[in-house]
Amino acid sequence: MANHWALNGLYRPRSALARALYEKQRNDRHLQEFDQHEWYRVDKSRLTEDLQQKFVQLQPDEETKEFLTNSIDKSTWVWTQIWYLLAKAVLKHFWTITDINGWLGRGSMFVLSAAQARSLLSAAKRGMNSTGALVDVGAGDGEVSRRFAHLYTNKYATEISSCMRKALSSKGYTLLDTEEWWREQRFDCVCMLNLLDRCSKPRSMLRQAKAAIGPDGVLLLALVLPYKPYVEVTTDHKPEERLPIQGVSFEEQAASFMQFMRDEIGFEAVAWSRAPYLCEGDFAQAYYWLDDSIYVFSPIRE
Repeated sequence: MANHWALNGLYRPRSALARALYEKQRNDRHLQEFDQHEWYRVDKSRLTEDLQQKFVQLQPDEETKEFLTNSIDKSTWVWTQIWYLLAKAVLKHFWTITDINGWLGRGSMFVLSAAQARSLLSAAKRGMNSTGALVDVGAGDGEVSRRFAHLYTNKYATEISSCMRKALSSKGYTLLDTEEWWREQRFDCVCMLNLLDRCSKPRSMLRQAKAAIGPDGVLLLALVLPYKPYVEVTTDHKPEERLPIQGVSFEEQAASFMQFMRDEIGFEAVAWSRAPYLCEGDFAQAYYWLDDSIYVFSPIRE
């Protein structure tokens, strides 16, 4: 009888652990049925001809699927997930969520595989100097850019979290000063991956990025849409500088952002795409995602 109830969505386990596992099973079943190609699609009828031509269609490739498989496996480690929950409950009174995840070594993210990054940079026909340098600004634990940083000989990073800085050093990144990095040298690829909606002064950071890009270099940028800024380290969690992104749909907001970048910051979008911003899951679900807009920008030189 219980199996019949479960099939009809009526079964409710009594213990808290059993309920959590049951809900996770339901959520994971939904993930299995979801068409992952939807993550990468846009409605081209909402785009200008210019933006249609610059759009690079990506697909869920083997590296993406490997990340998802590993996330599913980790989410089934019951005692590990319980440890994460207990540690977070205690540490959140002293540390930020970023520091907690860095210390626990959990919550890794995924945006682009090496092949997907290469496709975008190749379409842009810029920033592919294999002997050059890449810098990941606000790099977190480095897992996002690590997947394609090897396309460049030298890799650098900035990060304010001490726990994350240790993780970056262990992955071979040369750490730069968070305030002065853009003055120190020029880079072939400056990465700002899901940073602008989590920092207090995104406009200032974009101008720093422009100053740090070398000849034929690019800004590789990811931004979650819809735009909902949240700054972890400020009292009210609001940015001092807000990006003037307008529109309702993904396509409208992406177009608005690219227009802002051209008119106010001096960057031309040379290629762009859509991809999922994936995160390792937990007791409730194997993995999570947000809709990422991905851009390759080239500085407009005066």
